[in-house]
Amino acid sequence: MVGESYKLTRPTLAIMILPDGKSIPIDLPQGTVVKVIADPVDGTRFIDVERSGQIVRMFAVDLKERGIPLV
Repeated sequence: MVGESYKLTRPTLAIMILPDGKSIPIDLPQGTVVKVIADPVDGTRFIDVERSGQIVRMFAVDLKERGIPLV
């Protein structure tokens, strides 16, 4: 999945990691395009994606269920 881009078909929750290590939930609106930059690590359910130059984490299952692959 690394390097693949997806367009979200529904609003989706993501987690933004701040420089100080804190994390905050954010909403990714329908139509957001994300690019997978890292597969899940150590069996976690989160996947790292980039959107508009910002790296966020989201559940891999959400990406599969709410994302349309872009070619």
